[in-house]
Formats: sequence, structure tokens, C-alpha cells
Amino acid sequence: MPVTRAGVCGPCLLAVRLGEDDPWAWGELHDEALAPGRPRQLALNIDGIVLPEARPVRMPHGNSGRRRAIPPWLRARHPEPVQDDPRICPPQVPGQLGLFPTPARQFARTHAARIGDRSIPGLEAVSQQLQQMADERRVRARTMWIWRLEGFARLALAARDPDQHQVAAEALKDLLYNGPILGQALDRAGLLAPPPPRRVVPPRGTGPTRQGGQRDPELRGQCTHCLAWANDRRVLCGPCTSWCSEMRKRGGNEAECDRCHRTLMVSGGMCRMCRIVVAETEVDTAQIAMKNGDQLWFAGPHAAGLAVGRLLPGTAAVQGRFAHKRRRARARAKSERRPSEHLLHPAQLELFPAPPRDWARLDTSTPPALTAAAELLIADFTAYMRGRGWNTEFLSGSIRTLRIVSGHLGADVPIQESDIRALASLRADLQGARVINYLRQRGLLAAQPPSNPSIARARHHATVITHPAFSTAVHTFIDVLLGQGSSASRARSPKTVENYVAAILDTVEAWIAAGLTDPREITKKHIEDALDPLRGDQARRLHTALRSFFRALKRERLVFRDPARSISLTSSRSVPTALPSDRIAGLLDLLDDPRDRLMVALVAIYALLPGQLTHLRRTDLDRSKGRLRLRRAGRLDHVIYLDAFTLRMATAWELQRHRRWPDSSNPYFFVTRNTAVDDSGPPISAGMVQLLFQRVGLPAGRLRVDRIVDEARHSADPVRLMELFGLSNLSATGYVLSAHPERKHGPIAP
Repeated sequence: MPVTRAGVCGPCLLAVRLGEDDPWAWGELHDEALAPGRPRQLALNIDGIVLPEARPVRMPHGNSGRRRAIPPWLRARHPEPVQDDPRICPPQVPGQLGLFPTPARQFARTHAARIGDRSIPGLEAVSQQLQQMADERRVRARTMWIWRLEGFARLALAARDPDQHQVAAEALKDLLYNGPILGQALDRAGLLAPPPPRRVVPPRGTGPTRQGGQRDPELRGQCTHCLAWANDRRVLCGPCTSWCSEMRKRGGNEAECDRCHRTLMVSGGMCRMCRIVVAETEVDTAQIAMKNGDQLWFAGPHAAGLAVGRLLPGTAAVQGRFAHKRRRARARAKSERRPSEHLLHPAQLELFPAPPRDWARLDTSTPPALTAAAELLIADFTAYMRGRGWNTEFLSGSIRTLRIVSGHLGADVPIQESDIRALASLRADLQGARVINYLRQRGLLAAQPPSNPSIARARHHATVITHPAFSTAVHTFIDVLLGQGSSASRARSPKTVENYVAAILDTVEAWIAAGLTDPREITKKHIEDALDPLRGDQARRLHTALRSFFRALKRERLVFRDPARSISLTSSRSVPTALPSDRIAGLLDLLDDPRDRLMVALVAIYALLPGQLTHLRRTDLDRSKGRLRLRRAGRLDHVIYLDAFTLRMATAWELQRHRRWPDSSNPYFFVTRNTAVDDSGPPISAGMVQLLFQRVGLPAGRLRVDRIVDEARHSADPVRLMELFGLSNLSATGYVLSAHPERKHGPIAP
């Protein structure tokens, strides 16, 4: 008798494997008797010969290997029955009230398979949200992901209380896996209940009492303010008693707490308990923060408190556990930072000019992790500032600016100057001037093209002109003044360009308002009408600017004729006069700073111009010979000889400068606190000189004229004035004639 397995011999099992549509296999599946006398295909087993279909069902002595999977046709014809297990989330009776709270449960994926074809309201809406979330998250195993979450959704929806449409947030904790993701799907489907309001334990005194108003002894032992358990008979614990006494000494009163809404002694809008909870959970290293309540504590020596810590010996800093927790949290956050995705690489070439970066869209509060090169750069910058004698505590804005820029762009490629200036303009606690100077010295600055403020203002004036034809004409006028016209010409100073454009701006706007649309429409009559209401310097300034304007347009062939060519302006020139002696007496006594005293002395004694003061260099002063050289563009340098009084003031200024800024590399003789530390070496501004003489009460120009007139009154020699003050022969002659009008028709008359 052959060996059988489950009532079937080996050849029959082989026949089942080989013939999927065999009627014999169908009979075996349906427990039907096999027809007698049915022919079967036999297997031939000869040593050394292996036929394709002559394989045994299982090797008797070999390794069985992996079992063959059930064929799909066989699984489809005989599906496993799915039964509804009434023990898994049984259907609730509508209107039924629960006598006991729901115990803690844990749902697994196997529990979802034991819920049969039960109709669960809301499951279809959750399935649609899961499909949308799978598309949004680009889930790879999409079908398996949705199938797993749909099973947990069936459990969460079936576990709802009677007559409850939404799933409570606490019920998601019963799911072993995927609770937060399923909570998002339920929330998007409108099936997640909002969290309950915060619950605060009522203080002692508001709870149940016995007859006669006496407190229940079982409720003793809890502080009525901080709710700490001490198991004693005190109403307030010791720390709360001390805290209330201290608050009363400071003038505090009882009020409603902004957090727990209890009427207690408050400080900063919160009671002592809420202040402790907020301080403890600000950096929640102990994981005590609760969503719908507060963590209580025991009273005694280990109770939570507001004490910041103890004063370390030999230091003035208070070290406490709250500060220690914040430091640990900052260190942890710093270690979790990642390098920026926008680091510049030295080998990366620029394909096309990129637009300026918009640093306003960047979250500068949390910079990325610094590279090794960036950390070395910041350390060197800090050492550089300390070496210059600067207090790094007051220059933290410069360090913060360099940290943000190097953190996002790296330190391997020169940093654009425009990026530093744009970042420093965002907040008041960011500074970029010293960062730019430092990077320029280290060769890590990609400097932006310099722009003169006077030229920028002139261009702005030309741009805001309402009519495009006149706006283009004024821009062309600026190009000619700068020597950038169609033919080469001598460039004017930026200040002269700004003055010319500002002088003609109102007149051009008046012509546009009168209906003129092109500079070629301007006639001599229009210019005369513009000059007629003006007198003195205003008329002379506009006349000079208009003549230069139309001369430039004629040169660039924008107009056919020059309407201002034949216009002459008669004006009177003021004769230089001396100042009263009482206005000059005691002038230096009004000043204490050696720099200010020296600047006033150079103007009052040697008649220096304000522009010459700003451009004096340290090498121009030769104290051993008592000489001061004045540089003049396009002319020979002028040398003046200093007297002993002025030389002592110059020496005092040199000593003060060396004492205040010993490492200053500014080449100019006069510096301020800003220009002295600027490694680019800029000169002082003309506005600074103007403010100085405003404090004195005399303009620098009037003081200079008084000195020249006084010298001309005593010497009456133009050559003497030319040698002493570096004047031209025409200017020197004019000063002599103003001091000696009787010589107007003499040999020195012009």
C-alpha cells in the first residue's frame, strides 16, 4: 500500500501540482469521490535519467527548502472565511451610558483583521484623506501604507463611545503604531475631537467640607497655592509663605493669574505655581509638560522652586539650574544643526550674474552649523578685535553678522560686500562696517564697485523728472560733466555735478508744467523768464548751470542751437571784509579737544580751506622743521611754516590720537572715532568740519577771509599773499584792493 499524505498518495499529489485544471484536483477540493478507473499519468524513475515532470513531491532525505506558495488560482477558489469577532470593539447601543471609564487598551494590526464587514460610519472619509496624504507624501509602498492605516482607522472609529461622532484625542494613544499620522487624517476628515480644556486642581478651602464648616481631615497636607503635597496641617507651604511675604514687601497685591485664573499673589501676571511650571517646561528636559494639565510635586527639601541658584565664588554670575537647562538645550540644538545647503565652493564657476540675495527672507535667529573654516575665521576675527583694543562685548553685532554670513555661504570663497551690507541693514543688532574692513584685510571680500553719494543723488534727481525727454537730457548732461560724453573732456568734481543738477531741477519741472515736451523747444525767452525773478547768488548759480547744460546738449547734438549762449547776467560781487575783533577774541578757549583747537587754528591763522583740512595726511606734517604741506590737484604743493603755538597744538593732537587709537592705520591727519578704526582709511567728512565751526559760531569761510584781509591790510603786497596763503594772482590782487581801495587805479589794478 503506497505511503499517503493527508489521505492522498504521492502520485496524486504530483498530479495536483502538474495539472491546475485537472478535474481530479477539483474533486479533491470539493471532497468528491474520484471516478473509478480514471487513468493517471505515471512517473518514470530510472537511475541516471531525470524527466522534466518526474520530480518527487518532497525529497525524503534532503533539505526541504522554502515551502511552495499556494497558487493564486487555488487561493481564489477557496478564500479564507472572515468572521466578525464580537470581542473586538463590539457595536454599542445608541443612548447607552457607561458605568465605568474605559480601561487602557492596546490595538494591533491583527485586531483590525478580526473586525468583519461591519459598517463603520466615517471610514470612507478617512480612507479618502489617507489616499490624499499618500499622494502628498509620495509614499513608495502606497497600497501597503494605506491598508495598514485603514485597519487602525477601523479600530479607532469602532472604539468610539455611543452617540459620539468624533474620535477623542486620548483614544489615539491606544494604537500601537501610526497614532499621529492617523490623527492628522481624522482631523482633516473632521472626525477628531478637540482636546478638553486645561484642568486645574481646586485649592484647599473650596473642596467638600463636613457639617459645621470644618475641613475634611483627609484633605489636609496640600498647599493651597502651589498644590504641593506635604502631608502636614499647614495651609501654605514654607516657600509659598516666604514668596507671598516678599511680594507684599515689594508692593504686590493679589490678582487673577493670567494662566490658571486663580486669585492669588502674582508676579509678572502669574502666581508662584505657574511661574515654576513655565520655568520648568521652558526647556523640558525632564518631559514633564502636559497638554491638558500641570505636573504636581511633593513639598519638602526637594520641592520645585524659583531660586536661580548660588553665587559662584570669585565671580559675579549667578549659576542656576534653569540657566543650566537653557545652556544644555542650546548646546543640544547647536549639535543638531546641519551645514547650510548654499555653501559656496572655490571650484564652482559663475555661469551668469546672479541677482542680489534677499536676506530679509532668511531666518537669521537660527544660523546653520559652521564649517571648520568658518569657525577659524570667526575666532581670528575675535582675536583681531581684541588686538585692536576693542571691547568684544560691545561689538557682538559684528561677530553675529560674520557668523550668519559665513554660516550660510562658507569661508572658502570671498564674500560679497553687498551681502554684508544687506544683512546689516535688517536689524539694529547687526553691524557690517568692521566685518567689511576685516575681510578686506584678509583677502576674503569681493568689494562692490564704489559709488559716490553726490553722483548717486544727481542721478536720482535726473530719474525723478516727470518727462522722459528732459530726464534723458539731464542724464546726458551728467555724463558730459563726468567726462563720459561722446568726446573726451575734463571731468568735474562730483559735488559740482550735484550742484549743477540741483540748480536746474526746479526750472526744468516748471518748463514741463508749462507744456514743453523737449529741450529743443527751449528758447532764449524761456531762460530769461526763469532768471528774471532771481537775484544775487541764486541767479548766478542758475545762469551758470543752464549755460553748462545747453552747452553739453549742443555738444551731444541733442539740440540744434544753444539758447543760453548769448545771455549775460549782471551781478554784484561782495567785497571781502574783516570780522570784528570781539568775535575772534577767545575763540580757542571755547574748545577743549586738541583736534578741534588745531583745526580752528589752521583756518584762523593760515587760512586753510575746509576741504584742505579733510585731506591732510600724516606725512604732510614735518614737526622737526615745523612745515605743513598742502596738496593741490593739478598745481604745485603749497608749504606753510607753523609757529610754535600751532606746532604745540599739532603735537598735542598727535599724542591724543596715539593714546586713543594706537593701532589706527588711517593715513589722514585728522580722524574721528569712526574713521580711526576703519581699515579702508577714509577721510573725515566736510559735514564734521561744518559742525565744528557751527559750535564756534563762525563759518570757516568767513574766518578764512578775515585772516587774508587782515594780512592784506598790513602788507598790501599780492606776492606776499600768494606765498603765505597759496592764492592765485587774481585773488591776491582782489584782497589787496579790498583792503586798500585807494590803490584801485594804481599799478596793481587788474
